Amino acid sequence: MLKVLFVCTANIFRSRFAEEVFNSLAQSSKISAQAFSAGLKVGEYHIRKIYRPAMDQLKYLNINPKRPDELSVHINDINLQGYDRFICMDENEHRPMVESSSLLQNIDFEYWNIIDEPKVESAVSLPICYSNVKELILELN
Repeated sequence: MLKVLFVCTANIFRSRFAEEVFNSLAQSSKISAQAFSAGLKVGEYHIRKIYRPAMDQLKYLNINPKRPDELSVHINDINLQGYDRFICMDENEHRPMVESSSLLQNIDFEYWNIIDEPKVESAVSLPICYSNVKELILELN
């Protein structure tokens, strides 16, 4: 089974949305793959559950989230050796965070360009994220 880790800053919005979309599409496409998500700066945010706009978009897409009430997870708190692909949501935002961490410097991260709120509204960023995840599923299929 291929395992993908989606990474963003707080693990409440983009990466959690990508995780839920990926797992739903992989299951419906019968692809042997699973995703999880984590954040690079989880402790700096008071919101720790999936952000409401992401939940609303999942509902709109008829995706029932598997982890709606779980708290965000810091990337340092998971075993990274179990993952095959690592995808950060925004290169400009996340590459400096990754490069400043000695634990992450030897991991081959892919970078998307899904910009966080408030710079880009969720009505714009989440459909882009969905499209990227769907392309990834098509690539794996």
